[in-house]
Amino acid sequence: MTTPESKKPTPDHARNLFAAHGLKLTHQRLEIYSELTAACDHPCAETVWRRVRERVPTISLDTVYRTLAVLREHGLAARVPMDGDTARFDGDISPHHHLACECCGRIDDLPISEFDPAALQESVAGWGRVRDAQVVIRGICCRCLESGAGDRGLADGEPAPVPGESAKIQ
Repeated sequence: MTTPESKKPTPDHARNLFAAHGLKLTHQRLEIYSELTAACDHPCAETVWRRVRERVPTISLDTVYRTLAVLREHGLAARVPMDGDTARFDGDISPHHHLACECCGRIDDLPISEFDPAALQESVAGWGRVRDAQVVIRGICCRCLESGAGDRGLADGEPAPVPGESAKIQ
């Protein structure tokens, strides 16, 4: 099992990666990138900010937003397509999909091997060029079902809550 510490990039790896994308690696960018790549919970910007602020007390939420935007622009992070206003981010840019709980907001990775990418290419062949494809399977996770929270469920179309989160990004 991968732990957050084992996923954390070394400063040299991050420096080389950023340089390959023409980006300067500042201390704040390193901390944000390290936090995002180590996170298993697909955090929103506010969560990244709170976690990084424990190590870098002077970091601003605006810096986190701008850095996440730069990381996305350069393909070093992805936004998980979710309903609602709160954007969630993924530092794992390998091809994969997501399972999202509509009750608690939990997001888990689903390996791409669970879907046939060739079938997708065939079905959209006449549309144009596909740059990215992500599948988000929505439902109620086992923890919510076992706790009975799934019985209370959400109304169809109601976005899953992200407790304590109010940061929004497009």
